[in-house]
Amino acid sequence: MISASLLAGLFAIAVLISAVLIQLSARRHPSRLWRGIALTVLSALSALLLYFTLLPPSRQAPAGERVVMTAHSDTVGNLPVGKRVALPEAPTRQDVPRVPDLATLLRQSPGIESLLIVGDGLTARDQDAVAGRGIRFLPGTAPVGLVDFWMPESIVIGGRWQLRLRVSGITGARVELRDPSGALVDTTAISASGDAALSDIARAAGRVNYQLRVLDSAGKIRESFTVPVAVSQPPALKLLSRSGGPGPDLKALRRWALDAGLQLQSHIDLGPGMAVRTEDATIRADTLAAQDMLIVDERAWQGFDGDQRRVIREAVGNGLGLLLRVTGPVSAQTVADFRQMGLRIDPATLTQNVQLTPDTENAEWPTLSRQALRVSAADARIALAGTQGEALAVWRAQGNGRVGIILLSDSYRLALAGFGDAHSRIWSGLVSVLARPQSEASPVRRSDLAWPHERMVFCQLQADASIQSEGEWQPLIVETTGINRGCAGFWPETTGWYTLNSGANQLPFYVHAPKEGEALRRSQIRAATLKLAARAPDTAMASRVPVPGSPWPWFIGWLVVSGMLWWLERSRLGRERVL
Repeated sequence: MISASLLAGLFAIAVLISAVLIQLSARRHPSRLWRGIALTVLSALSALLLYFTLLPPSRQAPAGERVVMTAHSDTVGNLPVGKRVALPEAPTRQDVPRVPDLATLLRQSPGIESLLIVGDGLTARDQDAVAGRGIRFLPGTAPVGLVDFWMPESIVIGGRWQLRLRVSGITGARVELRDPSGALVDTTAISASGDAALSDIARAAGRVNYQLRVLDSAGKIRESFTVPVAVSQPPALKLLSRSGGPGPDLKALRRWALDAGLQLQSHIDLGPGMAVRTEDATIRADTLAAQDMLIVDERAWQGFDGDQRRVIREAVGNGLGLLLRVTGPVSAQTVADFRQMGLRIDPATLTQNVQLTPDTENAEWPTLSRQALRVSAADARIALAGTQGEALAVWRAQGNGRVGIILLSDSYRLALAGFGDAHSRIWSGLVSVLARPQSEASPVRRSDLAWPHERMVFCQLQADASIQSEGEWQPLIVETTGINRGCAGFWPETTGWYTLNSGANQLPFYVHAPKEGEALRRSQIRAATLKLAARAPDTAMASRVPVPGSPWPWFIGWLVVSGMLWWLERSRLGRERVL
């Protein structure tokens, strides 16, 4: 194709030659001066109009919108008019070209500023590529089956874990949770909104696969989904217990601590000069610095001298967790000490019998007792409450540590009544909230679920992070700068369990089979695309790009000027008559 500069040069030469010929003709055939000037101007103007006819100048126009076809785009009734392109997961259409990913399309067509996404939406592969562009989303038919799923990423042995889910498009549906042996663990009917919750107790550490089944009103299994459960043994926290005397609640607490694997140091006063204690149960700065939490009752606290109470306050400020077990009357000195740490203890006219909410429908927990006190603070948080909402355990942050008070004096009754799991959960929850925080941040993943060949993102990683699967290790390339510092991407290839290793931390995760949880996968993609469309800039009208102009106005002008030039050149207008 001839270049614009070469074409302009040829037209300039033609105009110059035309001007010379007009002057030579005027010498041979005398004419008025204006005739030669008019012919020269019309020749130049004709050449200029012909140039713009062949190469019309571009004009600024609103940026074009490209229609992007994704999975299940064939379920959209009236496909929008526009230039279409299909991503790999879109249904095959002979009239729509395909691209390997959205980034490739945008590199090939940099003028695209607006996208209309049709179908299920953009997968993780394409979501980052649309930054800064306007997005509209035209979803297809809604998925039917399990469309939402959540469960805790970290499950500790002895605790009850719960998964929450949502089912759509199945009338009268029920859900079942079955353990690895196939035994029914929990079942419930789907609510009117489609929501449900199922739970079980983590009785042993390890990795197991439960099965979640979705059944219709006739009892037919409509969907089965693997529920991966990784139960971990928490790090062996160091616990120091100081008590003013023995008692059943203290005995149950000590039994729980030993069964949970805590490194327990204790001191139990038996009378003047007599105590049952371990070697490292003294109250000193170095002893408390080595502990993660101190549990003390009101009698033991009253027995501390001023220096010991000051050492405890300083240790809490440095990260130690402190819990006061109130089993009887509280002295004025104890009230003053805890007020100094931000917790106010006041007498109150309250019912001392309390009930806790059972975690199963058919359980009847025993009635427990509490002290007639009210604990308050401007920034206090409730760690344990009764069925009426009454606060039974309250805590607040104090420096780098946390301080709390529990008013429940006979939690051991739960264990005696056969609800040892409930007793364990109460104390496990209190210790997890109050204990000294661990220094090294655990790795986290940004996506809850994973499928083969889809990107996963992990953050808070150490430089030596790697993925282990079936005995093979794959190092991760961790970002060292920018907003994604400490993050890395990973594309699993097969279904099964994987382990992320980062420093001293491990994070197990499960990759589902490609066809498993199809409705859930579609729902997540739709939700992510809707979120992108909601926060995308509206660039359809504001952005303008150069587009080729129309040659027709220039061609019509060239015809008019050329006609005038032809008529003037052949007419005798302006010629001098020769006698």
